[in-house]
Amino acid sequence: MNISEKNNEISKIFYKRYFEQNAINKIANEMTKFLWFKEGHFINPLKKEEIAKKYAEEEIDNFYNKNILIMPQVEFCITTRCTLKCKDCCALIPQLDKEHRIEMSFDDFKLYLDKILNNVDGIRRFIILGGETLMNPELPKMIEYAAGKEKIFDIEIITNATILPNQKLIDCLKKYNKKVFVYTSNYKGAEELANIIKIDEFEKVLNKNNIKHLKFESWSWKEEFGFSSQADDDEKTKEKFFKCDRIKCTQVIDGFLYICSKASAGKFLNGIIADGIDILNSKDLRNEIIEFYKAPYTEACKYCILSEKLIQPALQA
Repeated sequence: MNISEKNNEISKIFYKRYFEQNAINKIANEMTKFLWFKEGHFINPLKKEEIAKKYAEEEIDNFYNKNILIMPQVEFCITTRCTLKCKDCCALIPQLDKEHRIEMSFDDFKLYLDKILNNVDGIRRFIILGGETLMNPELPKMIEYAAGKEKIFDIEIITNATILPNQKLIDCLKKYNKKVFVYTSNYKGAEELANIIKIDEFEKVLNKNNIKHLKFESWSWKEEFGFSSQADDDEKTKEKFFKCDRIKCTQVIDGFLYICSKASAGKFLNGIIADGIDILNSKDLRNEIIEFYKAPYTEACKYCILSEKLIQPALQA
């Protein structure tokens, strides 16, 4: 069956979450490596849509004709501890009590990652985050382990720049500076955080050690309303799911793979059924991952309240 015929059979949500997102992340990877390392070739930003369509068709061919499964993006939440208490935190972390706070050990990190990589052919964008990521003392070991995996194409470390990297982390980031990038959240506009955010000093350390990094220069958050006590019907949930910008997140936390961090928090806060994939106990993880991308929504999405109201990032509770 050719690509055009196969396109007619692929659901819109499967195309968006898997094929299109793989294409978008592939373009981002190529543009970043060309910009920083002059590897590959220049991608004209004016032709991104055309190239994205071409890459998506290549992913369709890889999936259906070559049995290749590449996860577009996977986030590993290695700690729910944080230096901030943002009232609109999309992961609802400030609402978690001590009983439900999570700190991923290196051994668990290795177990979860190995099980996933043994069942897929690649992870295009691998993200390590928190909470505040640098609060987990085993972060350097995690980076070292993930960076050694050929199936992982790109590794990103997310930080709010409230903690400066120690020498062990600096050495690790320097060692893998062609595969690992640091992304710093830009909360400088929040006046109440002026004495907490160390982004200028943080960037000086990274620049001095030739560690590649990016900072969000201008961005907004969306107001967070948590969950409703009443479930939406199937059609409304499908509509919410399709337009939600977090369906690409695919987060691993506490041994499960969830649609996003909010879904995982929901099971602790509201008793909502969070239908994540039990990574270690799955009998057919590869097929479960495929069905995960095909699903029109997850159970937690029925209760999720979405907001379109843009607000200043990191307003403190």
